[in-house]
Amino acid sequence: MSTMDRDKLIKRFERYILNDLGLQHRTATGYKNCLNSYLNWLEDNNIKPKKVTLQESYDFIAYRQQRGDAHSTVKGYKGIVTHFNHSIGMKINPMLMVHVAKSNRTTPTQLLDEEFLNTIYRETKANTLVQKRDRCMLGMMVFLGLQRKELQLLKLNHLDLEEGRLYVPATTISNERYINLHPKQILHLSNYIYDTRPMLLEQFRRETNNLFFSSGEATNLDGALGRMITRLKQEFHYIRDFQQLKQSRITIWVKELGLREAQYLGGYRYVTSVQRYDFKSIDDLQKKLEFHHPMESMAF
Repeated sequence: MSTMDRDKLIKRFERYILNDLGLQHRTATGYKNCLNSYLNWLEDNNIKPKKVTLQESYDFIAYRQQRGDAHSTVKGYKGIVTHFNHSIGMKINPMLMVHVAKSNRTTPTQLLDEEFLNTIYRETKANTLVQKRDRCMLGMMVFLGLQRKELQLLKLNHLDLEEGRLYVPATTISNERYINLHPKQILHLSNYIYDTRPMLLEQFRRETNNLFFSSGEATNLDGALGRMITRLKQEFHYIRDFQQLKQSRITIWVKELGLREAQYLGGYRYVTSVQRYDFKSIDDLQKKLEFHHPMESMAF
C-alpha cells in the first residue's frame, strides 16, 4: 500500500465518521490513531484493505489480545475497523461477524531450549522397530516443529535425503513449506527409510505410501502418537505435550532467524501468529513467563 493510497483511505474514513456518524473531531483523532495501527497490521501481513476475510479479521482481534489490550480496547478496535470497512465501501463487512471474547490465550510457558530438545532426541529409547519409527517422528517435532496432523500427511516422496530437506504439505490451518533437515536426524531417517520401514511394512502387513504409519489397523497416527507421548513423559518428566515441543522450536527460530523466517518454517499464515514467541533476551523471557528451567524441578 503506497503512502498516497493510505492517505486516501484515512481521509475517506475521517469524512465518514465526521459527516455520516456525526462524531466530534477529538473522537475522530482517536479513531484515526487506531486505524493506523490496523493499517500497519494489514501491511505487515500483505493484506489489502478491501480483501480482508472473516478469518483475517479474527486474526487482527487475536493480535490485539496478544499485545495485552484490555477487553474494552479490543472491542473498540472492532468497532473502528467495522466503520472503516463501511467507509471504503466493502459489500460484505467481515468485522460485523466477529465475536470478541475475552482472550485466554497466554504466552507460551515451560519452553525448552536447544540443549533440552537435543537431549530428548538423543536419549529417547530406540531399540525396537516401533521405537526407531517413533524417534524419527520425534525428530520431525523437536527439530522441524511439525504438528501431529502434519506427520500424518507426510509421504515418502516428501522426504529428500539427498538434498537434506522435507516438504510439508499445507493443512487447513498451516501453509506448505520446505524445511532443511537437522544433521542429527538424517542418518536415523536414512536407516528408517531403507531398513526399518520395510520391516515394519512386512511385520504389520501394510501397503502405504505414508512416511509414517500405525502398527495397527488405524489409518491415522493417533494411537501411535498417544503411546509415544506417554513414554516420553515417563522418560523426561519435564515434557508436557507435543505442543510444547513446537512452541519451543518456534521460540528458538524467532530468536535466531527472526519473525518472518520463523513464520515460514512454522507454516503460519500470518506473522502475528509468531509474535508471542518474540522474546528479546532470556532474562526478559524469565520475567515475562516466570520461566522455570526444567532442571530446577529434577530430583537428585
